[in-house]
Amino acid sequence: MTTSTAPERTARPSRRVRRFFIVTHRWISLILGIVLLAITTSGAILVYRPEIQRALHASAYDVSGKSPTIGIPEAREIVHQAHPKFAATSVWAEHGIYRVTDYTSSYAVDPGTGKILGHISATPGWLQFLDNLHECFLSCEDYPGYASWLNKPIPGTAWLGHEDAKLTGGALILGVFGVLLLYLCFTGIWLWFPRPGRWKAAVSVRWKKGRFARDTDLHNIAGLVSLPLMLLWAVTGAGFELEPVEHAWYASTPGTSNPYIEAVSAKLPKGVTQPDITEAEAVAAAKALRPHDKLVNVDLPADAKEDPTGAYTMYFQSGYDPWGETEYPGEIGVFVDRHTGVAKVNYGFDDNSTAQVLWEDFNYTTHAGFVLNGWWRILWFVLGLAPLVLAVTGVSTWLVRRKSRKARKRADRPVDETPDVSVELAEQAEQWVDDPEQDPEVAGVR
Repeated sequence: MTTSTAPERTARPSRRVRRFFIVTHRWISLILGIVLLAITTSGAILVYRPEIQRALHASAYDVSGKSPTIGIPEAREIVHQAHPKFAATSVWAEHGIYRVTDYTSSYAVDPGTGKILGHISATPGWLQFLDNLHECFLSCEDYPGYASWLNKPIPGTAWLGHEDAKLTGGALILGVFGVLLLYLCFTGIWLWFPRPGRWKAAVSVRWKKGRFARDTDLHNIAGLVSLPLMLLWAVTGAGFELEPVEHAWYASTPGTSNPYIEAVSAKLPKGVTQPDITEAEAVAAAKALRPHDKLVNVDLPADAKEDPTGAYTMYFQSGYDPWGETEYPGEIGVFVDRHTGVAKVNYGFDDNSTAQVLWEDFNYTTHAGFVLNGWWRILWFVLGLAPLVLAVTGVSTWLVRRKSRKARKRADRPVDETPDVSVELAEQAEQWVDDPEQDPEVAGVR
């Protein structure tokens, strides 16, 4: 009589995949979570960066409300007359004022009265630090917290950087963490996705079923609610640093992108000198090119001795402006040759494809929430703090599993070697596995 041995049973592929997603999702979150928290939490605060700046200089934004009687060139001249040593390189029409700035500090001018409303000092150090952390990962020079080693180009990363530029350490970290956040989003939704008939349970919290069940449910729901913005932040954040993400965007959406035109003035023949046209003349040329749009910014060219090819650069608003809630509004860029007065559009072309408009004008502004006013931006702020909830609940459930695993090992020892372990915990330890769906508390309800 012969006996046959049953073939060794192997785990189903779906279970192996689930196990892989569980382990990678958990350990990426645990090991890299602090950095992700630093990036997302600082970003949540920076959502209100323009409002913080205005609140710190409230008197400078206390405009009369009268119809404008002066333009941008006049506002610059008013500040120059009052403060001749202040080198104002730019003027923006920002939240009801003309902001005359050297990009360090500014003076606010009332468009209706022509009066200087006040001085807007440099951005506070703590806010600059958050900028450095969130946008550069401490690689922005001259910002608080700057780490020079994070600003060094990394060999072999030119294929990742925009315009074939090598990535710095800070840029690589931000790009990689954007990709990792995207992975956590997809694995999180895959692990959460309920079986048929269990949708109601999947979006509820079992407050009275113990710490593990409660924190598992809170983790799932916090991730589910914040998922749309998390995906948005992951894709756009990675795209800011990694050019392949931009290529993937254009490859997966209809339409191509118009190339950026550098704002330069034509070189004069050797030995020929010609004075610059005035700012008023440059503005007139730009307005002639965009007669139906609103001028909101004028930047002066660099000194002719330093850069003879520098040009006047300006921004206009045409209809809805995604940048309107920022400190630097305007979605149509125009430059004017400092010698000839010829004006050309170099940003926001009228024939831009929808794909290019979304990538160039809505990429950053949607990432930061600036496409909406301050009230709606509360959603960005609150959901930007969701990773804190995810971190606390994720660590909590991991600690419970860790404790149960230790209890299970103790329960497997001979009786005389087994330390004093509660009967309840020992019983749970016999049944729990890493998949929370197999937890008796979870399986009993879902």
